[in-house]
Amino acid sequence: MLPTEIPPHQPEPVVHTVLPGDTLLGLAMKYRVPMAAIQLRNNMGDSEVIRVGDVLDIPDSTDWKNASPFWRVHVVKAGETLSGIARAYNVTTEELRAVNNLADADLIGLGQELVVPLDAPVIPASPTPASVRTTAPPAAAGAPTVTATPLAPTGTVATPAATPTPPSALTEWAYEVARLINQVRAQHGLPPLVYNETLAQVAQAHASDCLQRGWGSHTGSDGSTVKMRMLRAGYDPLYWSECWAHTVSPQSALEMWMNETPPNDPHRRTILSPVLTEIGVGVVKPDWGYYFFADFGTPRR
Repeated sequence: MLPTEIPPHQPEPVVHTVLPGDTLLGLAMKYRVPMAAIQLRNNMGDSEVIRVGDVLDIPDSTDWKNASPFWRVHVVKAGETLSGIARAYNVTTEELRAVNNLADADLIGLGQELVVPLDAPVIPASPTPASVRTTAPPAAAGAPTVTATPLAPTGTVATPAATPTPPSALTEWAYEVARLINQVRAQHGLPPLVYNETLAQVAQAHASDCLQRGWGSHTGSDGSTVKMRMLRAGYDPLYWSECWAHTVSPQSALEMWMNETPPNDPHRRTILSPVLTEIGVGVVKPDWGYYFFADFGTPRR
């Protein structure tokens, strides 16, 4: 009698229903697969957005041995070349060819999905050109309209010297921090925060102060608190708070704040506070990464 043939082991398919606080990177780390594996399996393209209630197929980690969780998908856009994509993500053309089994570096097509092998979160250095937003994003329907108030003259406490507005890319990142925070709030059934330019100026001035002295803190170089800085700018808060992070991208900053474990989760509770109504964000670039400062407030009416 011939022995019965034993079929190769087939792992049980894993599905994950997205819960409040889940992020794509968090799921990649949890299941020990790269973000790209989840993106490809679920036809997400290059999107990293997941929503509460989404049901995601999680691929087998054995198919992605030695892959970093930060690997992500890039969808080829018109006019892009493999060498240009490599430069944008600070990887080599050879790495892209090897990971994607490309025989010819010149043969990539519009809409093609490429896996980018990253060891850390990276925002492309040369994204596809897009219109740069120079004003605050519009408030959500039904939200109060906020008029930005210019910085008021300072009192007797010295204020750090003013610094120029950051480059447009960093300004876009400030809006991106606010967008991501509102996305998380929506997942928890909370209304969006209105972007307030006065709070943004307060956050940017403090970020620049921290950059000048070489380290970040909630306390200014003159000993100021976030409430003091808001009052100087003419913003009288009924409620106020601040989140700051030294990291590489808006998404990474949000994950640092949201991945706190209760009851030691002051940043997470700030982001999910039902009493805070407005936000402004400042971004600066030190030698490594970026300082992200998000100032939250509810004005005294």
